[in-house]
Amino acid sequence: MLIHTQRRYVLALLMLFVVGSAFGQQDTTIAPPDTTIRSAVDSIVSETPIEEVISAPDRTTTFTFSPNIGFTYGKISNDGEESENLQWQMQVQSRFSYEGEPQQFNSTLFAQYGAQVSADAAPVKTQDNLILTVVPSRTLVKELGLRLFFEITGETEMGKGMIDTVETTFLDPLFLYESLFLGHKTHIFSEDESEEFEFIIGAGYAYQQTITNKFILAQNRQFIIDENNPLSKVQDQFTVEKGYSGILELAYSNNITDDLTFRMSSRTVALTKDRFSEGIENSRVGSLLLAGIQYSIFSIDYTMHILYDRNISPRRSLDQSMVFGLRFDL
Repeated sequence: MLIHTQRRYVLALLMLFVVGSAFGQQDTTIAPPDTTIRSAVDSIVSETPIEEVISAPDRTTTFTFSPNIGFTYGKISNDGEESENLQWQMQVQSRFSYEGEPQQFNSTLFAQYGAQVSADAAPVKTQDNLILTVVPSRTLVKELGLRLFFEITGETEMGKGMIDTVETTFLDPLFLYESLFLGHKTHIFSEDESEEFEFIIGAGYAYQQTITNKFILAQNRQFIIDENNPLSKVQDQFTVEKGYSGILELAYSNNITDDLTFRMSSRTVALTKDRFSEGIENSRVGSLLLAGIQYSIFSIDYTMHILYDRNISPRRSLDQSMVFGLRFDL
């Protein structure tokens, strides 16, 4: 009986030992939370920053303002008589461009004035142009560069002068031109932004207002203007004409080195006026070509301005100038 009882105790002890060993081999400590998922997310965020995932809008804004001035001095001696004269010319070119999607905005300013001064004569104006253009546009088909443009241009002279024996003054005459046209525009930069290229071509419909005060339009100069026949009875001071329009514009600039820069721009606008089918003279064509090279503050600038408008003159007007002077980029 005692032997059987001892065997039972031995078996019970063996069972307790086995069970204890099994529990003893288990890890009963509380393990920290698994951060595998959080670590993976952290690695993804660090490799692809938010600013790279969300791309910035494709917008470009440029602005240039460049005045320049040049002088030419002359002295002529003939049979003991001497004459001296000084010619000077000042020019301002400015361009503002905003390129975004789908709206864009462009504006240009060209101002030019020159005169010849001598001791024995009154100053004589040699060049005089003031042209301001504002062109908002909107993209219609981005892949083709197709846009809808609305152009507003004002053109006049700044000082007193003569056109076909008729005196001109500031804002007399003034040409206002509004055109809605469909066209293509290309505006690109080089990778280092040292070069800029812009190209515009289009066709549409336009209105032109010719505003005058004392200036007599070419078609009215056969009338005798005196006290009994005032100008107000000969012509209206506000003349409106309309027709189809076309535009071609090109601009290029290249910063060759830190001190050497080349610029060139050309703009041509045409308007078919009333009765254009009866004769090509019933139209207006204006073209402005600017080219210049600048080293530091020294520059050589060439300007050509062509204008044909039956209101101002029955003949073509052509002004050309080349100025060696100083230019400042602001």
